[in-house]
Amino acid sequence: MDDLITEFIAETREMLQALERGLVAWERDPGERERLADIFRFVHTVKGNCGFFDLPRLEALAHAAEDALGDVRAGKRSIDRALVDAVLAVIDRIGEMIEAIAAGEDVSGGNDAELIARFTVTDPQPVIAAPVGPAAKPAPAREPFRSVRLPTNLVDRVMSGVSDMILVRNELERQLRHSDGDPALLANFGRLSSLLSEMQAAMARVRMQPIGTLLDSYQRMVRDLAAELGKQVEVEIESGQVELDREMIELLRDPLLHVIRNAIDHGIETPAERLAAGKPAEGRLMLSARQTGNEIRIAILDDGRGIDAEKVVARAFERGLVTAEQAARMDVSEKLMLVCEPGLSTAQAVTAISGRGVGMDVVRASIERTGGKLRIASAPGEGTRFLLDVPLTLSIVPSITVEVGAQVFAVPRSYVREIVRNGHDVEVERIGGMRHVRVRGELYPCLGLGALFGIDCEQDPERQVLVMVTMIDGSVFALCADDIADHCELVIRPVAPQVIATGLYVGVAQLNDGKPALMLDLVGIAQLGGISSDKQARIAAPAAAEADVRELAAVIVFAGRDGIRRAVPLEKVERLIEVTEPEIGRGSGLPHIVFAEAIVPLHGVSTERRDEPIDVLVLSEGGRRLAFASAGAVDTAEIDLATVTDETGRRMALLDGQPVELLDLARLSGLLPTCRLPNDDAWARTFLRPLVESAGYQVVDGQGPADLEIMLEADGGERLLIGNGGLAVAKDDAAALQAALRAIGGRRAS
Repeated sequence: MDDLITEFIAETREMLQALERGLVAWERDPGERERLADIFRFVHTVKGNCGFFDLPRLEALAHAAEDALGDVRAGKRSIDRALVDAVLAVIDRIGEMIEAIAAGEDVSGGNDAELIARFTVTDPQPVIAAPVGPAAKPAPAREPFRSVRLPTNLVDRVMSGVSDMILVRNELERQLRHSDGDPALLANFGRLSSLLSEMQAAMARVRMQPIGTLLDSYQRMVRDLAAELGKQVEVEIESGQVELDREMIELLRDPLLHVIRNAIDHGIETPAERLAAGKPAEGRLMLSARQTGNEIRIAILDDGRGIDAEKVVARAFERGLVTAEQAARMDVSEKLMLVCEPGLSTAQAVTAISGRGVGMDVVRASIERTGGKLRIASAPGEGTRFLLDVPLTLSIVPSITVEVGAQVFAVPRSYVREIVRNGHDVEVERIGGMRHVRVRGELYPCLGLGALFGIDCEQDPERQVLVMVTMIDGSVFALCADDIADHCELVIRPVAPQVIATGLYVGVAQLNDGKPALMLDLVGIAQLGGISSDKQARIAAPAAAEADVRELAAVIVFAGRDGIRRAVPLEKVERLIEVTEPEIGRGSGLPHIVFAEAIVPLHGVSTERRDEPIDVLVLSEGGRRLAFASAGAVDTAEIDLATVTDETGRRMALLDGQPVELLDLARLSGLLPTCRLPNDDAWARTFLRPLVESAGYQVVDGQGPADLEIMLEADGGERLLIGNGGLAVAKDDAAALQAALRAIGGRRAS
């Protein structure tokens, strides 16, 4: 019987969750018979199950709701606000009793007569039943969806076990690289490695839940709160098929709830105020979720009164949160983000719902602890938009591990701006009793992890490493460590509540060698180090007093084996591995290696064979993998995109005033658009081909297909005909030719 009760509780919870959105939508459109049928089916099912399990109180509630809904279906009763309120109250009571049963409590006591009496019709109004259309064609039979319910702690244990196997796999892989392994053993290990990766991906998928279930759960809250405040609010939800890690959904539940309550209380006006402002009486609240790469972007939009950025600044100035000079330098987005400062509120009155200046600071802190970002856009009278960018999962985090004495700590890679070797164009100064470092003319607060945690570490500044950290609001400070241990993806697990309570850690990861590494909470680290919250602005040198408006791109910088310094976008780097000479396949074509049970072309190696292992960057571009050999010294940095040029025939940029070559991954992976030139023309081969290649095309020979074809004008003319449209360009006008090629390439990309 216990198993049956457990199944009944789980099934009822699922049905309640599925009904959340339908209930409010049914109230807006009572004539939609499909939603009415869903609600009727729910109470009917509950009533039948309660009779089987001898739960008379629960059965009486469901029976009363079923009778009232049955009258509606038969056209004997109209749908009004009182009926909807009564049905919602019964469903809420059923949910409460189900949770009580799950907790082992007795639910036989209690009196529901008052609630059941709400279904009594005091002034019956006959209604005409909705006409029944022609019978629909029966839907084709489909194979039923099969599922199984599992306790979440069991799923977590299995996921933890798979993660442990991945760590053992990585360590075993490292050992095999440095041994003369049997080819058959290596092949079997490769197969095992692939299966483990597939299992890890499958288990991560099991942890995912549709974010729509979270957004739908707010519909009732919006309805009830709007009614309490005398407002009319229509909720629109767009979540598509977006899924999010179950743990992330739970962490987002309270922050989203607070933002939505604020939007209804402060943002959306009363019907009279909206009509006076020329708006519809009913306000609009939109909740949406979209996946962008490895992040989920959640948007909360309302068409209410908006936020006056100048009033926010004035209130912040009154409370001493900003100076007049700081306020004058702020742009609109920075002013709006001040609402996230503790104790700051622009509400004219304090209500039971909001207005105390408590909450938005907690919202921002909660989002940042997940590695996410919060942004606000608003204009007076036009509404407000909150944008939350959060990672897909908390369980696997791209990280950088740093060594501090004998300890290893992890830092989320999303926070890392660049890594600077101390002593290389770095000056150390003390300002206000705090250590600062000057990097390229700008001063940043510097926190030594050894000093913060009381760890004996490297004392020679020339041998230390600075990890430049960018916080959510754009402020920057430096973390000083002994060395960089690795760039890797770590499986983050929860730690004891006492450790979390320190505010310095978000979890713990196990490294490939089995040792633990604590993941740092950078907000807490900044506060421990005396940096006055994450809005601490950098102290700019006079030459850098103006705001930095450069468009920057995060890159991995490395030295090639030919001595040339190169860079590649950080998001394109999949892994940094070590490869020995026997692992490099050589033949008539490109050298290659085997990675993740696939053959990957290897660039940047010479024909000369070497005995020592080499470092290799595994890169991805357009769904294809390629590898590039490195001579070591792999660091992260940011380049100014305005300095990028291809006029030298290679893509180059400036980094610290020195040129660096940008890897052309599209060309290396064979994803460049192709162009065919006249084969029998020496001028085309000598002069035209370099121009075409510098414009981003790969020149192909023969009569095979090509994305673009350039022909010489007939009868020995002095013009080139480009593409199917026959765009004519003079042969001796190189600038016009390159402009035409880029324009065609831009149309292809769009």
